[in-house]
Amino acid sequence: MFTGIFFASLSACLGGTTFVFTRMVLPQTDPATLSFLRYGLIGLILFAFSAKKVLRISMIKQDLTGIIIIGLGMFAVFPFFMAFGLSYTTAARGGLLYATMPLVTIVIASLFKIERLTLAKILSVTLAMVGVVTAIGTKVSPDNLGLLKGDALVMMGVLGAAIFTVFSGKYMVKYGNLPVMVLSAISGVSTTFVLSLFTGAPLDGSLTFDGFGWFAIFMLAVPGGALMMYSWGRALMIITPTQAAISLGFNPLTAMLLGALLIGEEITVQFIAGFLMVVSAVVLSNLSLKGAKFQ
Repeated sequence: MFTGIFFASLSACLGGTTFVFTRMVLPQTDPATLSFLRYGLIGLILFAFSAKKVLRISMIKQDLTGIIIIGLGMFAVFPFFMAFGLSYTTAARGGLLYATMPLVTIVIASLFKIERLTLAKILSVTLAMVGVVTAIGTKVSPDNLGLLKGDALVMMGVLGAAIFTVFSGKYMVKYGNLPVMVLSAISGVSTTFVLSLFTGAPLDGSLTFDGFGWFAIFMLAVPGGALMMYSWGRALMIITPTQAAISLGFNPLTAMLLGALLIGEEITVQFIAGFLMVVSAVVLSNLSLKGAKFQ
C-alpha cells in the first residue's frame, strides 16, 4: 500500500508544480501555443510507450467519434483555459480550483445519471464551494479583479477535464487507458494547434524560448505530464481511488509553496483555511464512493 500512496502523492506533487512553471513560462509565449506544445509532447511520449497497441487496436466508428469529442475537453479546453487563466490568477489559486475537479465530476456524473448523488456527496460539494469562496476571496479588490477573471477561466478548464473523466471510463474499460489517451490527445492537440494560429503566434515568436523557458517546457511535458499521468495510473493499480484521492491535497499545497518560493506569491491564513476545506471535501466525497451505486 505504501508504494501506491507514494505514486499517488508523487503524481499530485508533480501536478502542483505545473501551475508554477506555467505562470513562469507564459511571458515567453501564449496560452494556445503553450497548450499545443506541452500536450503535443505528452501525446508523443504516451504514443511512444503504446504505439504497438494503438496501431493494432480495432475501434468502431461510434466509439472513435466519442473519444474525439471528449478528447477536446481534456486536451484542448482544459490546457488552453488553464494556461489562459494562469496568466491572470496565481498558481496557488489555480491549484486549489483544480483540486475541486473530483467534485465537479460528481456533479456532472449525477446530472447525466451515471452516478447516484448521496448526502455525503452533496455535503462535500457544499464544503468545497465554501472553501473556494473563503480562499479566493483574498486579495480581491475593485482594482484587482483580474484574479477573478483568471479563476473563472481556470474553472472552465476544470470543467473540460471533468467531462473527460466522466465519459472516458467506458472507453478505457473497452480499449485500455493509453490508447484512449493517445487518440484523445490527437484530437485535442490538433485543435489547440489550429487555435494557436488564430490566437497566438507559434510561427512568429511564441516558440522562441530562452534556456529557462525550455527547462519549464520540459518540466511541464515530462515530469509534470507523462510521469504525472503514469504515476497516477500506477497508484490506482495498487490502492483504491479513495486512498489515492487523499493525496490530491498535495497538488494545491505544492503549487502554493512553490509559487511562494519561486515567484513570491502570497500565502494568507484565509487561503490556507479554504485550502483545508477543499481537501476535506475531496476526502469526504471519495469516502462516500464506498457506498455509491452506479446505474
